[in-house]
Order: sequence, then structure tokens, then C-alpha cells
Amino acid sequence: MKKLILIACLLLTTSYAWSEDKHLPYDESANAEIDLANAITEANDENKNVLIEMGANWCPDCRTLGRYFQREDIKAWLDERFIVVAVDVGEWDKNLEIAERYGNPISEGIPSLVVLNSKGVMQFATLAGELATAREMSGDDLIEWLNEQIQPLLD
Repeated sequence: MKKLILIACLLLTTSYAWSEDKHLPYDESANAEIDLANAITEANDENKNVLIEMGANWCPDCRTLGRYFQREDIKAWLDERFIVVAVDVGEWDKNLEIAERYGNPISEGIPSLVVLNSKGVMQFATLAGELATAREMSGDDLIEWLNEQIQPLLD
């Protein structure tokens, strides 16, 4: 009986820990095409690039990346360079035309990123699932990856 109670407590604790992640980075009701068009216009006006963040709220790696994007130093790095657009891909059943337009970066996992210049021309995409294991990265690992992989494209 004690083992059964211990197992039940362990399961409840684990379930609670997973439910603690309340950050949902993707607006599931957004019109991604309009958001993307507005971002390109804004990027052109502000002489910035566009960063498309493709993923879904059900995806723990996507929520992790979304949370990291809110970390003060990472947010400042992004805001200085990009207009960020979060595009919900659902269960690979939403906004697929956007993914296809940019080489289908979600095919190797989500979250995926696409960098556009201020005119809307693709400069980079995570076509090999580079961030599909974002839970295994620290925020410091992410900022290092951004500086190594993305910054050279902007220089």
C-alpha cells in the first residue's frame, strides 16, 4: 500500500511539474499571413530583419524556446535585430504554406526559425532541426548559437 501511495504521489508531482510551464508562445487564433506581412513592412520601415519562429504550444521544445526569447538578454538581442513573428503550425496542420514557402524547416522538427531580410527574402532557415531539442539547451547556449549561426548573416 505504501508503494502505491508513493507511486501516486510521484505521478502527481511529475504531472504538476509539466503543467507548471504556462508559457504559450503561439497565438493559435492569429492570422499568420497577416502577422508576417505586417512584420515585413515593420522590418522594412525600421531597417531590421524578420525572425519567423515556427512551432506549437503543445511542443515542450517550442515553449522552452519561447520562454528563452523572453529572457532579458536574449529579448534585447532579438529586438535590436528583428521583428519576431511566432507562427503556430499546430500538429503540422496549420500555416503549412508559410513553412513550404521557406523550405519547410518544420520537416525536421519544431521549433524552427527562418530569417528574412527587411524585404522579406529568406536568408536562413533551420532546415536540419537545429532547435528541435531546445529543452536540452540553456539560455546561454541559445544566445551563443544565435551569435554563431545568425549574427554572421546580419553583418
